[in-house]
Amino acid sequence: MMNYLLTNSNIDIISDELGVFLDKCKVDRKDAMRIKLAVEETLLHYQEEFGEEQKVIVNCRKRLGRPRVEILIPAARFNPIEMQEVSEENSSVLQSVLVNMGFVPTYQYKGGNNIVIFSPKQKPPSQMAMLGYSIVSAIVLGGLFQFVPDSFRLAVANKFIGPLFGAFMGLLSAIAGPMIFFSVAWGIYSIGDTATLGKIGKRMMNRFLSMSFVVSIIGAVAMLPFFNISSEGETSFDFAELFNMILGILPSNFFAPFVEGNPLQIIFVAGCIGISMLILSNKTTVAATMMEQSNYIVQLMMETISSFVPYFVFGSIFNMIISDNFSALMQAYKVLPLTLLGHVVVVTFYILLVSMRKKVSPSLLIKKLFPTFIIAVSTGSSSAAFATNVETCENKLGIDKHIVNFGVPLGQIVFMLGGSMMFMAAALCMAEIYGISISPTWLLTALIISVVLAIAAPPIPGGALTCYTMLFVQLNIPSEAIPLIIALNVITEFFGTAVNVLCLQTDLVELAGDLNMLDYEKLRKAEK
Repeated sequence: MMNYLLTNSNIDIISDELGVFLDKCKVDRKDAMRIKLAVEETLLHYQEEFGEEQKVIVNCRKRLGRPRVEILIPAARFNPIEMQEVSEENSSVLQSVLVNMGFVPTYQYKGGNNIVIFSPKQKPPSQMAMLGYSIVSAIVLGGLFQFVPDSFRLAVANKFIGPLFGAFMGLLSAIAGPMIFFSVAWGIYSIGDTATLGKIGKRMMNRFLSMSFVVSIIGAVAMLPFFNISSEGETSFDFAELFNMILGILPSNFFAPFVEGNPLQIIFVAGCIGISMLILSNKTTVAATMMEQSNYIVQLMMETISSFVPYFVFGSIFNMIISDNFSALMQAYKVLPLTLLGHVVVVTFYILLVSMRKKVSPSLLIKKLFPTFIIAVSTGSSSAAFATNVETCENKLGIDKHIVNFGVPLGQIVFMLGGSMMFMAAALCMAEIYGISISPTWLLTALIISVVLAIAAPPIPGGALTCYTMLFVQLNIPSEAIPLIIALNVITEFFGTAVNVLCLQTDLVELAGDLNMLDYEKLRKAEK
């Protein structure tokens, strides 16, 4: 904790001390620089308002292992964040998204003190390396256990690892419903604020949602030749089954969807609440604040749970080996090439679309998209690739900053084509393995749920785990499939995240071109 007066020299000292703290917390250097500049700007605003004799307290600490920087000014209420003009690149929607990603501070006035809080994200360890160690360790240890007595080996599997695995799955199932509910409800309510953004915000949201379904259909169609599609009766589509599916979206009561884990019903309830809040607008400010903060809480819980994913993957594979069920994992190999096929199809679609419509070389376009893709695929997190994503969109792809500053953070949350391909491939493969009939109506249900769950999943490593439980329940796939797909998700999620980011960048190029907000010279300019 540092106590100073708001002189220029003291602001420099605070900045230096803050840099040391962020370095110890292993915050990414670029993010640390942004935090330092933002803190300096905040202190200068307070200096201008209250003078150099004003006292300031800066508290740098860790809370539950997370770095936290608090600036406390004992004075009359003055919010430096409100000084910024509300515009397209600084809307309340964008502010909420960036706060959740750790790029924007929060403000509160409490007990006669102005409190500005920065919550920088620590640089995550290499998730791919950790998961690789988990897989190799599980295989090696599982192989060694083949030499111990069967009674001991099965006892470890059934009495220790099995219950532990079940407890973890129960935790995922418990958080899945609230996560999707708050994500969808808050997302719908937040969209209403795009009315202040004019044509850009509305056009962007409509495009994200429509293209999510259109491109996902293209990717799903590419997978279908590898499966046997059943038809019922004389037609290839059962309208009665479709009608029953539509009626099944309506829950019998408010709590039933959460108890039964029905994602469509949860989304229906969340949609109704979100739209109602949107219509009532200012009359629901308290409810909106509660909804927003609940969404942050649930996502923080999911992020914390995701940190244990490598251990969970280790236990899952190890348990399969010592239980003599490893062959089941080998049967599910089809998920990997099919997910890759879906990813290749959607990426190729967007590369060719932009290349032909914007008259830019495909090789040049790929070269410009590659740096962000590499960061996303190596970390499995779109948040880690955020800074590079913004820089590429504006400086290399020539997208107007009004679109970049709003579209990148929002798109990283709602535009998840890679995720929908992962869910669709998993649903098809698990249905085939466990003998589930793949009918046209089943396919439509799988497609809808895959796209919606991809939108609802948080953009963090392991964020897709909660969605598999809900996906399989709705498609009548046995719970025994969950350990299989989670083990395979280790690989698919990294590439799925990278595909999400790449498709977002190319889609924003298309949107900017349609709105006459694209710098074609920058887009077509070859890199040195």
